[in-house]
Amino acid sequence: MSQWNVTIATVRDTGTELVRGRQIWVVDVARPHEARELALTAAVTPDAARHRRGALLDTTSIDVDEWQNGW
Repeated sequence: MSQWNVTIATVRDTGTELVRGRQIWVVDVARPHEARELALTAAVTPDAARHRRGALLDTTSIDVDEWQNGW
């Protein structure tokens, strides 16, 4: 099992500008495609939307990187 950082781009329209951001998930699974799917499943929950202040997910921009422990 590995730890993966999954970064999903977000965008929120304030009415005067588009605010771009990202939501980051750290997940423990064996393969990167599993990490992507698990993060996407978690990202669509109401709790996750509240944390990103209602910003929409940009699922065309998802990065999955294996956790690099710097200790």
